[in-house]
Amino acid sequence: MKPVSVVIPALGDVPLLRRAMKSLLLEFELRDVGDELVLVDDTGTGALDRERAALIGERKGVRLVTRETNGGFAAALTTGIEAAHHDLVFSMNSDVVARTGFLTPLTEALGKDVFAVAPAALLGGDAETVESYNRVRLASGLLDVRMPPGPAPTSGCHPVAFAVGGTMLFDRRRFVELGGFDPLFEPFYFEDVDLCWRAWRAGLRTLFCADAVVEHHHKGTIGRYLSEGRRRAAVERGELLFNWKHLGADDLAEHLALLYRRTLDGYLTDRRDDLVWLSLALAKLDEVTAGRDAKFVHSTRAVLALVDGPGIDAD
Repeated sequence: MKPVSVVIPALGDVPLLRRAMKSLLLEFELRDVGDELVLVDDTGTGALDRERAALIGERKGVRLVTRETNGGFAAALTTGIEAAHHDLVFSMNSDVVARTGFLTPLTEALGKDVFAVAPAALLGGDAETVESYNRVRLASGLLDVRMPPGPAPTSGCHPVAFAVGGTMLFDRRRFVELGGFDPLFEPFYFEDVDLCWRAWRAGLRTLFCADAVVEHHHKGTIGRYLSEGRRRAAVERGELLFNWKHLGADDLAEHLALLYRRTLDGYLTDRRDDLVWLSLALAKLDEVTAGRDAKFVHSTRAVLALVDGPGIDAD
């Protein structure tokens, strides 16, 4: 078995971190291969550093890396990846609780043509709501992230469009080769979708591994520090930026028509949020245009076909 560096970016909440750490350290003990935990203090105030004794104490295989400024999830995660001792990295949210035996199936699934592997992430611990089993669909000129119909598989590994950044195993060397997280999406949302989509375009798959299970309890992440309106704005902005970066030339005309309809509807019905989201994305237009890269072998529609057949819904 290969050792893994687990990286957890955190904004505080020591009790939450302790709960996440308890399940991880038990997993490390059972595997006994030298796994490590890298905690990243992204508070920008050194708040976790002041709790170092309570968090780490005499525990082996646990380190704390402190950032001078708050940079958001992707920046904090990148700091932890750079500090990791092992090639295999599992990125993890602080509100995730791992179930015993989750790491080994992930490492075994990480083959030469696989960039990332995602465990079955049970929302709130509910086996009926597996948030890490996903698809991206192309409809009406928009690449749309969604859960496929029907239950998620309960065994084996299956292709997915992307691995959620808060529960993802990958090889650090391939992460670096792909350019890591694109700062276009800072401070958060869609950086993981973009990264795995670039991997697919480069011929590297992302898999969902049903035999590895974690629970996501949504208690200690962005929602504690950000209003629902600002969080939704970041999601909508990220979706537009992802589309502008990856949509093929054949689909751009339909996408522009969709944006025109949205803008007109927003103006006529006084849905100002729609206009705000578009304006936030447009502020990044020069950056996203520069980030469009035609060198990859696989086009948008080819990637959709690789993940799940044609992946296109006719409207």
